[in-house]
Amino acid sequence: MKETKLHAKNLLIIFLVLFVLLSTSCQSIPKATAGSDTLYQVSLLNALMLGEYDGFVPVSVLQTKGNIGIGTFDTLDGEMIFLDGIMYRATATGAVELVGPQEMIPFAVVKRFTIDLREDEIGSLENMDIIKDFLDQQISKLGNDLNCFYVAKLEGDFFHVKVRSVPPQEKPYKRLSEIAATQKEFNYENLEGTIVAFRCPEYVAGINLPQWHLHFLSSDKTKGGHLLEANLNSGSLEMDLTREFDLILPQSESFAHMDIAHDLSKETSQVEGK
Repeated sequence: MKETKLHAKNLLIIFLVLFVLLSTSCQSIPKATAGSDTLYQVSLLNALMLGEYDGFVPVSVLQTKGNIGIGTFDTLDGEMIFLDGIMYRATATGAVELVGPQEMIPFAVVKRFTIDLREDEIGSLENMDIIKDFLDQQISKLGNDLNCFYVAKLEGDFFHVKVRSVPPQEKPYKRLSEIAATQKEFNYENLEGTIVAFRCPEYVAGINLPQWHLHFLSSDKTKGGHLLEANLNSGSLEMDLTREFDLILPQSESFAHMDIAHDLSKETSQVEGK
């Protein structure tokens, strides 16, 4: 009888230990994945349009928030292509360079990419309008909810790509529409690469760019920038849908006194090349 009670007591202890271990493991899962499907944005598009170019969030923070993104750098120095966790700058000279974790960011949007849709074989998409229409058609396969945010990676062989980038600015900063009018453009033929595309809903106008915003990076990581034109021969697509949005605003005095509640859509269209 005494041995039976001892055996039962040992079993109870083992059970309690296993219960605690399992409970701890289960509780750690949400913490590890918290915010993993959230779109993280630095500053407002209207603030950037009006000249808020001073970086205030380091690249190292963006790398904890996602592994894909687009944006720009301190003093408007180049176009950001954040791909597979690596931060690239497409410079105004046409070159592409790696960016260190301490570089400061005035505007960007990043996401930890999760695949909600994949198309492995895509045929010819002859221009930007067709590419954007194709991306919208894929959204219909995910429920056609245009009030959500989407991220797309379109990889393939391109007949032609036209990109541009921004040179660093000096204070007093000009409005972005003035700067964009003098940006250098670069044309490339017959290359492989990736389009990184973010789509925001219409109701975020002024906060971010409604509809699609596309950047490009060549497969050899030597060419890239804000995408103006593209002619895709063939490729593949991965798309991510998200319903979570996180926004951080500048703490600068210039932002605090900036009158940003204006319709800048015409200026934005000029900057985006539409």
